[in-house]
This record gives sequence, structure tokens and C-alpha cells, in this order.
Amino acid sequence: MRGGLFLFLHEFKYEVIRVLRQKEELFWVLLFPVILGTMFHFAFDNLSNATENFHTIPAAVCLEEGTENEAFENVMHLLSDEEKQPLLELTYTDWDDAITLLEGNRIRGIFKVGEDVTLHCASNDNANATTLALEQSILETILRQYRTNAGIITDIARQSPQKLPDIISMAESNADYGTALTLTSGNMDSIVQYYFNLIAMACLFTSFAGAYIAMHHQANLSALGARKCVSPGSKFHSVAAQLLSCLLSQFFCVAVNVLYLVYIIKVDFGTSLPLILLTSLIGCILGVSFGFLIGSIGRVSEPVKNGIMISVSLLCCFLSGLMIDNMRMAVESFCPLINDINPAVLISDSFLTLNIYGVTARYGANLFVLLLIAAIFTGSGCLMIRRKTYASL
Repeated sequence: MRGGLFLFLHEFKYEVIRVLRQKEELFWVLLFPVILGTMFHFAFDNLSNATENFHTIPAAVCLEEGTENEAFENVMHLLSDEEKQPLLELTYTDWDDAITLLEGNRIRGIFKVGEDVTLHCASNDNANATTLALEQSILETILRQYRTNAGIITDIARQSPQKLPDIISMAESNADYGTALTLTSGNMDSIVQYYFNLIAMACLFTSFAGAYIAMHHQANLSALGARKCVSPGSKFHSVAAQLLSCLLSQFFCVAVNVLYLVYIIKVDFGTSLPLILLTSLIGCILGVSFGFLIGSIGRVSEPVKNGIMISVSLLCCFLSGLMIDNMRMAVESFCPLINDINPAVLISDSFLTLNIYGVTARYGANLFVLLLIAAIFTGSGCLMIRRKTYASL
């Protein structure tokens, strides 16, 4: 018993030392996510401020001579006369003055009211193109919604005039465009999903350390593996100690990434730090076990195995939305099973669930599937590197 414990602690100690000396592993798990997270911060910071910080949109309304549109005027009154912060700040003027205001960037669009209502917006080729595009999109949505409702009311007035008062009353009760609904205290900025996937990528990159352990316990793949093969010590103790040491050291690197994002870049993950770290730990367990499985495969060379791990990891992250934000939804509509077993999706969705809903059954299910996949990977790897005999080395 004492000999087994001594071997365990000895292997644990030297695995920690080895990880600290492996510059390539430290780069992919520790430095690369930090660099990429910093780039995300500079790339998305202005976009996030433009899309998430709501402010009243200035616009103008021009009535053609001899034209009256009471329905549209009522809608504009509702949108510009909220008790709190109104959606629109309206200026009623003629066409020439409205164009002057538009060219001077003092308004974002002009509602021209004649036989029909049309919208004229400025070109968004200035420095605030993102903000302007968002504001113009809101104005277009307002006009589209008005046209839809106006068409419905017109048809009802023509076909069933007796129902018109009820329909108008219902439309007015649903015309509150400026009321904010708080679904959760989490971060509703869609940009945060990129950071969720970034941590998922870091967790998957821990696979390099797991593969090293498997490859250096096989006598036909390394000189160290040959020495371990003839050693009288328990192979189980050796593998278990190195896997545990590898997991803790890799988790430490991922935790540094999380702390950097939370405290340096100020990313709001929308939940408590212990839950973030717990999810990251489960992700690291999956990553190390995946690398352990790949490293256990036959006589495949180390560069090929590294290529497989990085290719699979990046593909999983791509499908989860690290490069294209709506890729996960596209996969969900095409083949939901891929998302159900994609480790990057499970990790990022765990963060997303914590952010929006908190600790729920969905969050627990994600962690359970991650641990189940990790157990399958680890068990398969152990079967492939179990003690063997070799005719020659």
C-alpha cells in the first residue's frame, strides 16, 4: 500500500514538472486563449456598446399637404410619449427641413406620410455605421409593423365593421414598444457567447496533455514507455497519478483564462465564478480524456495524433459558433444529434444556461453527458494501453 502511494505521489509530482516545461502545451491552453480573448475584446467592445446601450432615436415626420393619417399619428404618439425613456424623439417638419436635419446627422430617418407611409434614411458610411444601422433597422421594423397592423385593421373594417372597436382597443393595449422585460439578471449581450466558446476551446486543447500520457505509456511508441513497461510498479497507479496531475495543471491554465476574462477584460459571464470554474473543470476532464483516447491509438505517429486533436477540437468549436455565431442554430436545424454530442456545444451551452436560467436540469444534463463521454474516452484509452507483451522493441 505504501509503495503504491509513493509511486502515485512520485508520478504526480513529475507530471506537474513536465507540464510546466512543455511550452507548446502551455501556449495552446494558457496563452492562445488569452491572446484570442484580448482580440475579441477589442473587436467586439464597440459593437457591444452600440447594440446593447439603448437610447432614444431621433426621427422626423413629414406630412404631405392636405394629408391626414390619424392611425399613424397615434402610433408615433405612443412611441414618443413613454413615461420612462421613449423609443423615438420626433420632429414634425416639412420635407426640406427634414432633409437638412438628416444630412446634418441630427436625425436617423424621415417618415413621409402621404397616401402611404415611407421611410428615408441616411447612408451608413460614417464612423458610427454600426450604431446607425441598428437605429435604422429599428425604424424599419416600426414601419413594417405599422403597415402590417394597418392592413389587418383595413381588412376587418371592410369585412366586419362591428369588430373594429375591439381590434383597435387590442392593438393599443399591445403597442408598448418601450417596456423592457428582464428575463434574468444574467448578461443578455449576444457577444458573450464567443467567450463561452473560447473557454470551451481551451478545455478541448487540454487534450494535448492527455495524449502525451497515453503515448508515453506504450513501449512501442517511446523509450519512456519501454522503461515503464518493464517497471515492476503498477501501471494503474502510474496512469492514474499522471492523469490527475495533468487534469489539475490543465485546469489551472484554463482557470487563469477565466480569471483574465472576468477581472482584466471585464467579461460578464452572468453567473457566479465558482459555477464558471466548475463547468471549466468538467470541460477539462473531457479534454484530457479525449487526448488520452487519441494518444492510445496504435502506432500512429505523434504529429498525426496532434493533427487529429487540433482538427477535431477546432471543428467542434466551429460547429458551436466560435467563428460564426449562428452556426450552432444551423446545425440544430440540420442535425440536432451533432449538438447533443459535440463537447464544445455542451460546454458553451452550460455557460449559456447558467447565464440565462441558472442551475437547472438542462445544466445538469450537459455536465452529465460531458462526464459520460469522458468516462467512455478514458475507459477506451485504458483498454488500449493496458499491459502488453512485445516480441521486440
